[in-house]
Amino acid sequence: MTRNYLAPPRSAPPADETAAARADNRTNLLVAEYTAIRAVMAQKSAASHALVGAYLTVVAVILGFVVANRADPRLLLAVPVLAASSGITILRRRQDREAANRYIREVLRPVALECSGDDRVFRWDDFYAQQRGSRSLLYEFGLQLVFPLSGLVCLFVTLPLLASVAEWLAWLGGLSFLVALISAYVRQNRSQLARTVSGSGALARRLASRLWGRSRNGGRS
Repeated sequence: MTRNYLAPPRSAPPADETAAARADNRTNLLVAEYTAIRAVMAQKSAASHALVGAYLTVVAVILGFVVANRADPRLLLAVPVLAASSGITILRRRQDREAANRYIREVLRPVALECSGDDRVFRWDDFYAQQRGSRSLLYEFGLQLVFPLSGLVCLFVTLPLLASVAEWLAWLGGLSFLVALISAYVRQNRSQLARTVSGSGALARRLASRLWGRSRNGGRS
């Protein structure tokens, strides 16, 4: 008498259960990727703010040596190099955050819309862009101008003190670093700067027309 040790064949799961399991796995992977991208963006933002604080601390220490301890003012020649390297690092991290936002908006959001059927998912970037006001833009603009302005001030202060070829080379090197920083800033903020210039021009034209109308009315009276 022989026994059949083979297990009976299992029936294949229904197609609905298979599709639901695949949808669940897809959703879990989507949420995991979105969470990972958001964590990297938060880390880069925190690192950028920490870099700004470290830069201001170093500049304050150098100024303290020059002003309080009567150190050589040509120590300020180190500030433009620090300013350019820190500013370019900030711009690079901001570019990475913008690339991550575009990836979420253009790649992950269509997949999330397909999985959920709800058009309201992954709308944080659009919502934040609509809600942030001029104060946020001014804060970001001022934060990015800290580096070139501080470097240019140090170059202006040290210019009359240059006495050797090495000092002139250091000064020109700092200037070239700042030019690279400003050019990178202009390239990255081209659209925003264009909107600012156009808005300022429109405001100036409105003010000029009002002043011209008042002057004409005053001349007639």
